[in-house]
Amino acid sequence: MKSMARRRIRTAGKKIVYITPYRNLAVEVKHMYEKNGEMAEIGSETDKTGATLFLVYVFEKSY
Repeated sequence: MKSMARRRIRTAGKKIVYITPYRNLAVEVKHMYEKNGEMAEIGSETDKTGATLFLVYVFEKSY
């Protein structure tokens, strides 16, 4: 009897694909990823100097 090789299941999660201080640019990048069929989201964070940065996340698919 042959043993079946076990495949590792890839976990789904968020991956940062773009960081910018400009919100409108982040929205355009988000739309670009959504146009390609990806699920994207925008988040904001503050760096240590106090400036706001907008991050574009893409959700990884699990297989």
